Amino acid sequence: MKAVMSVYEGVREAKDGLDWIRIMDTKFNVFEILEIAEKVEQRGAKFYLGAAQLFAQEDLKNCYYGLAERKVKLKNMWTNMRQDFSNRTGEFGTYDPENYVLSNPEVMASLTWAGSRLGRSRALTGKENKEEVLRDALQRENAVITFYQGLRDFARDPASLETVDVLIKRENQNVLELMRQLDDI
Repeated sequence: MKAVMSVYEGVREAKDGLDWIRIMDTKFNVFEILEIAEKVEQRGAKFYLGAAQLFAQEDLKNCYYGLAERKVKLKNMWTNMRQDFSNRTGEFGTYDPENYVLSNPEVMASLTWAGSRLGRSRALTGKENKEEVLRDALQRENAVITFYQGLRDFARDPASLETVDVLIKRENQNVLELMRQLDDI
């Protein structure tokens, strides 16, 4: 029992002072899940806009601008859903000074590498062709789906779980669209 308590205490005192046991016990409501999704899409749009600047070819720049536009539209969709949810239910996000993750949706959104250069085995160079661009976008969409599938474990109630499923369904539609574009090459 002492060894178990030692491991437990070690996890509690994890790096950066975050209380990882408390984080694992964190459950998000619909408002918070949509807020996390907004941040994920915002990060994705920012990444795609930055990536577009690497390319001299207009068609590849426009491809990245199109990907960024899709992310902005999704962010706006999640924002509207979150606002509608709050207007209907009066439920908002939680501010808990003792639970940094619950009070800061950016923390959860940053757990997916889809909106960063860090998750790739190699950084974009600006010399990729359209197929490589679309395959990279497909990989990023799949990473977001995997993230949302993991987020299901943090859903507070059936409505929250249903919201995560809506996010996954929408991301799956993005995957299908990217696959269609790849088939057209």
